[in-house]
Amino acid sequence: MTVLDEIDRKILDVLQADGHITNLELAERIGLSSAPCMRRVRTLEETGVIKSYVALVDAARVGLGFDVIVEVRLKQQTRESFARFEKKVTGLPEVVECCMIAGDWDYSLRVVSSDLARYQSFILDRLMHPDSDIASYRTTIILRKIKSTTKIDSSLF
Repeated sequence: MTVLDEIDRKILDVLQADGHITNLELAERIGLSSAPCMRRVRTLEETGVIKSYVALVDAARVGLGFDVIVEVRLKQQTRESFARFEKKVTGLPEVVECCMIAGDWDYSLRVVSSDLARYQSFILDRLMHPDSDIASYRTTIILRKIKSTTKIDSSLF
């Protein structure tokens, strides 16, 4: 675990809101000069606190507005079946998030698609197949997102 001071937290808050900001603008916003600000950002990157910089795409605006949660239960809960399933889902572009979970289900997937028909095709033709490790699945259609963020608020750490 990396120990962060107040300046590191400010840097993270600003970069999570705008990863496209220049170092000069970032330094001004947090009250540091440019060189020390850049050193701190590099340290946060090198220690893995900052994993990457991305552009977040609005799925609905690119025709992928059908958003669902799929809970999956495997036939067997073994290392081998977990590994096979995880390898399979990492290769499915419709799956934008996959989490191993505790409880009645083994995995929770977030899947995007253009519509119900394409989603059904994804389930029947790509996720479920005769040699699948999946015993059962349950789909929950997301009607509206109330909160969806990638930001981890610095007040939490």
